[in-house]
Amino acid sequence: MKKLMIALMGAGVLFACKQEKSIEERFIYEDDKITDIETGDQYLLEESESEFVLVHDDGSKETIAIEEAPFFGTTLSEDYVSDWKRSIKEREEVLLQEKKEQLKKARKERYADLSDDELMKKFQKSHKENVDMAIQMDMVAELVDRNVVSDDDASDLLEIEPELVNLDIELESPEIQ
Repeated sequence: MKKLMIALMGAGVLFACKQEKSIEERFIYEDDKITDIETGDQYLLEESESEFVLVHDDGSKETIAIEEAPFFGTTLSEDYVSDWKRSIKEREEVLLQEKKEQLKKARKERYADLSDDELMKKFQKSHKENVDMAIQMDMVAELVDRNVVSDDDASDLLEIEPELVNLDIELESPEIQ
């Protein structure tokens, strides 16, 4: 009887250990990846919102649709994808702001040797000579930054519709005559 009891308890323990883990227990959700602790596979969301890059334990990679992931449809995966999308959007906003600051700094350096009046005259001359619109917008953007011209007056100076004005324009060739 004692041996039977020990055998049953041993079988119970083995059965309990053999049970599959729940999705929440099997996957570890980290900032940039989801790791399967059973297989060692890592699921990375890189550029696409509809695909994971699956990095296997042996280092091989493949791309799979999000719907094919074993954790697809769980609350944790939906939260992870939402957080990832929000993180990407925040990174894009930071990069865009940094780019705008670089453009402003370059523009400020470009026109540093000109006074407000000289820059306005240079713009007016360029406008009369139909110089490239990007260069004209660049000069107007600097005039706006210097508070010589308001944002609202920029389209009037350029003689274009307000929605076409881009004061964060990047010049391909920043050399100004």
